[in-house]
Amino acid sequence: MTFLAPYFLIAALAGAIPVVLHMIHRRRAKEIAFPTLRFLRASVEKTRRRRRIQDLLLMAIRVAALALVAVGLARPTIVGLSRLWGGGRAAAVVVLDNSASMASIDPDRPRLEAARDAVRQILDQLGESDQVALLSTNGPTPSEPPRLERTQEQIRQRLTACRASHEPADLPAKIDQARELLAQSDAANKQIWVITDMQARSWESDVGRVVTRQSNPSDDTGDSPRRVTTRPTDSDIPLILVNCHRRPTPNVAVADVRLDALLPIVGLPFRATVELENTSSIAQQRHVELIVDGVRQAVSPAIELPPGGRARHEFVFTFRDGGLHRGEARLTGRDGSSLDDRCWFAAAIDPSVPVAIVRGRKHEIAYLDDAFYLEQALAPGELAGSALRVTRLDAAELPGESLSAYRIVFCVNLPAQDEATAARLREYVAGGGTLVWIVGDRVESEAYNRMNAAAGGSLLPGKLLDVRAAAEEPGRDSWNVTFLDNTHPALGDLAASAALYESVLVYRHARLDTRDAPGAWILARLDDGECLLAQRDVGRGRVVLLGTSCQVDWTNLPLRPIFLPMLLRLTYAWSGTQQDVREAFCGEPLAIDPPTVGRVATRQSNIDAPTADDTSDVTGVEIEHPSGERVRLNIAGSRPGLREVEPQQSQYLDIHDPGVYVIRPLPSTPHPSSPASRLPTSVAVNLDPSEINSRTIAPDQLAARLGDVPLVVADHPDNLADVFQKLREGRSLRDIFLSAVLLLLVVETFLANRFVSKQQGS
Repeated sequence: MTFLAPYFLIAALAGAIPVVLHMIHRRRAKEIAFPTLRFLRASVEKTRRRRRIQDLLLMAIRVAALALVAVGLARPTIVGLSRLWGGGRAAAVVVLDNSASMASIDPDRPRLEAARDAVRQILDQLGESDQVALLSTNGPTPSEPPRLERTQEQIRQRLTACRASHEPADLPAKIDQARELLAQSDAANKQIWVITDMQARSWESDVGRVVTRQSNPSDDTGDSPRRVTTRPTDSDIPLILVNCHRRPTPNVAVADVRLDALLPIVGLPFRATVELENTSSIAQQRHVELIVDGVRQAVSPAIELPPGGRARHEFVFTFRDGGLHRGEARLTGRDGSSLDDRCWFAAAIDPSVPVAIVRGRKHEIAYLDDAFYLEQALAPGELAGSALRVTRLDAAELPGESLSAYRIVFCVNLPAQDEATAARLREYVAGGGTLVWIVGDRVESEAYNRMNAAAGGSLLPGKLLDVRAAAEEPGRDSWNVTFLDNTHPALGDLAASAALYESVLVYRHARLDTRDAPGAWILARLDDGECLLAQRDVGRGRVVLLGTSCQVDWTNLPLRPIFLPMLLRLTYAWSGTQQDVREAFCGEPLAIDPPTVGRVATRQSNIDAPTADDTSDVTGVEIEHPSGERVRLNIAGSRPGLREVEPQQSQYLDIHDPGVYVIRPLPSTPHPSSPASRLPTSVAVNLDPSEINSRTIAPDQLAARLGDVPLVVADHPDNLADVFQKLREGRSLRDIFLSAVLLLLVVETFLANRFVSKQQGS
């Protein structure tokens, strides 16, 4: 503690005044012998001792009051925080929170604008020899690492260029970085300024790590907070928080948008469910519009949102053509923040999935044809704009057909093929194609097994056994389908409703033994456990077998409601067309698995690892940003914005702007049926929903979490003069001392009156 006006301490000598007055007024009574009152001597002595104690107590209170007045006028100050401008060279790091919440208008201008003004005030207070660094919490990684600078020109330029981001802030991590910078400085006076709106989300990482850390780099993992080495004195560096949070303007956010369709096909309805959140304490009415490929499709009626509540609205629309479609749900009008008024989505519909249907024979009556129901499902009347382009072939045309032109080849009730045709089919599958066998009365198990053996066992998902009929078993006229594998991406939703597939009856089927077929995947079973549908990956392609016919004399499957959606979903899955909408948040790195298209790991994707044969297709990727900028990256090499996290996988880091990102492979040897020719992967990148939460953390709660770190909180970012004065002068104790004087005077008056009353009463 020090005194800013020490000369006033001389006034403490006034404390001698009560002592002098006490001595002056102290009178010694003359002793006179009075024999008749000798019995009262003991009572008088007792009273005299009590009065002496009372007088000394009152004198001590008066002396203390005068001394405290003098000390208070001397302006006593705690100087523990007075380090930056207290003499000597200074070093300051300013952490500027530019997360999405800082774009909120509070109440007449964005918080980030107030934050910029606060930073300028801090810079104006620094001297020419002082060091300063500016760390923004979000945005692209600067080309040069941040450092303490002696000139402010570049700092002020970066401050002017700083914009509110769509990403959440990690303030503890930035404070760690600030301490690392200050550890490199030999300045005597150091401070960390944090300009923020005190959003609780920004402090949710391990705040305590700014005080206690471990210095073992081997402890670093992606799942644990980053730990850095700091000196013991780092905990003494003051932390000054400038709170930019005021009265927020009422705000509504687009919290989510979900795109659903029974089947992702051109011309069929899609449903976009938009969820709105009212972050204010008053009820609001808002409109939301749906925009697809830059064209407004629809506008909602007024949506009522209760205080702090949510509401949903559904849009129904169709895609008129295939390809990659970009869409967004957008609020109309203005509110407290513009960054949360839009939410993007993407839909990839292959405009041309070439499919071949090879039929064993053509019947004179159309509906008795082996492939009739299959053709009706895949190409109903040659629907204009359909995502499937179906080519019909006869069995005799198969040996001479160029199979590489098709993603999927359906072989319906074909006899076993000769060795040359089997070799061509094996090459087609190994190159990435899908070969689907549908059995019938022309399928002979032994002949098929010989064909498969001649092709190295790569044409069937297992060994074909006998064809059996339910009527041949006593008391049975059919089998029921009782199992669909819900782990298959095309069957998950269908398997959730047992009523859809348990009504499928099978009268005849060919048994399949998959025990000696490595990698065979059984997708459907009958009620006695026999396999009905199985697939097996071979090279970059796959082979599939349906153990029953597509005609009603073998099964009622073509007549059941599950037939169309199951067939189309499996067709899209086998063709490599990814119809799901992938999502990520701004600031999240995208994990790119280069060998195959579409294998971009986001929080909602769960994609199998590629096989060793996949690695020959792709040498790099092209990433198209929402702005249209395209970045080509060679996966094998080291490039800015790309970080290798494990063999054959990299992370793309430059995901800062919301919108739809498109990842295209760069194939070395394109092949129509190879993964490199499939649709590019689209990722809808949006604002982290945690930024919608306006909950703040109280300064006292933060101080408790920070522990012994000296903390100063400034609640007026427009005027930091009081903070600067406190930092120069320390924490003044004058008010405490003067309050103590007032308290002593009240106590002295009370005691004096009480003592006089007792004396008069006695």
